[in-house]
Amino acid sequence: MDEKHLILEQYRIYNDMKESFINRSFMVNRFLMVLSAIFLFSLIIIKMIIPNAYPLLLGLEIFGIAVCVMWISNQDAYSTIIKIKYNAVIEKLEEDLPKAPNRDEYKELIDKRSHKRVILVKDIQKWFAVFLMLIFLGNCLIDIANSIFAYFINM
Repeated sequence: MDEKHLILEQYRIYNDMKESFINRSFMVNRFLMVLSAIFLFSLIIIKMIIPNAYPLLLGLEIFGIAVCVMWISNQDAYSTIIKIKYNAVIEKLEEDLPKAPNRDEYKELIDKRSHKRVILVKDIQKWFAVFLMLIFLGNCLIDIANSIFAYFINM
């Protein structure tokens, strides 16, 4: 096998690894999204059934905040790893190939994003995670205030 074929094979392997890494990232994001939705729906149901169960509500809210923080940091970590580990290596390999599809794709994406025509799924997921975290945080603060008021009223 000559050097061009070896480079092409390495390029193919790295692209496959990048795709499997992106798929794994989507699976983890999906898991964290479902988990945070479970906490949110549990919170809503418990507030409707037992509105004064402050310890339980606070526990759900704190776990919901923690899941959202993990979700946000996970997205940042996967994005950084993809950029550094895979894109940098693939771009180096493309220098020795006649075509550079990864670099061309990246240029096209940057061009479209500069004109605000493209919103990436990872952007939507991140804003959704931040939004959910703010919902959990707001509920947590409200429940803390309600539990303090309930304590002083029952004294």
